[in-house]
Amino acid sequence: MKKTIFGFAIAVFAALMVSCGGKAENNGAADEGYTFSVQNNITGTTGTANCHIPDLGAPMSFEVSGEGDIVDVTATVKVTHRDKSELADEPRATTELWISGRQDDNKDTQITLTADEEMQKQIIEWLSQPAGTELDIVFKGKVPKADLDKLNAKECTNTLVL
Repeated sequence: MKKTIFGFAIAVFAALMVSCGGKAENNGAADEGYTFSVQNNITGTTGTANCHIPDLGAPMSFEVSGEGDIVDVTATVKVTHRDKSELADEPRATTELWISGRQDDNKDTQITLTADEEMQKQIIEWLSQPAGTELDIVFKGKVPKADLDKLNAKECTNTLVL
């Protein structure tokens, strides 16, 4: 009798698992969606003489949301004010992050993300701060998913445009 009840309980459990998608606990791995990363951090700066203020190598993290051919990308870059640089020019009206990479056909793929107006105010304040001051710069943009696929998990040229 115990074997019959136990067998029935296993059958009910299996039926419930199948009706709920047939998955046991997946710790969210199947639900994470699309992820994007690059192998390296900031590799260069450009824009104005102020571009020499941040240390190179600033770490980056990415979040991708949305579905379809165009997705929303948010990148956060932690920058540190170098000790031998000070504000040299009037700050740019926008700050951008360029991520580019050469493909097998020898063509470049580039995505551009931009800091919003509120973030730009924080960047301007940070530019005049003393050495060692850190700032997390948040860049956002709508990007073709096909371009992300070409750059995903690769060594890229990552330029901070200040």
